[in-house]
Amino acid sequence: MNSLKGFGVCVVLAGIAYAITRVADTDQLVLGITISVIVVSLVTYAASIRRRRRDHRLAGE
Repeated sequence: MNSLKGFGVCVVLAGIAYAITRVADTDQLVLGITISVIVVSLVTYAASIRRRRRDHRLAGE
């Protein structure tokens, strides 16, 4: 288990809070963060599907 995982999340949240205070156009920043989260989620989901299919194929199901 990664003991620094929680610390990393706190650093990311602090970075986002700092960026929001320093950026003049917060709507663009929020849009960029939202799009980034969606893209990462879709890539992770696609990788999960590919992994599941490969595992089923190797298991002979």
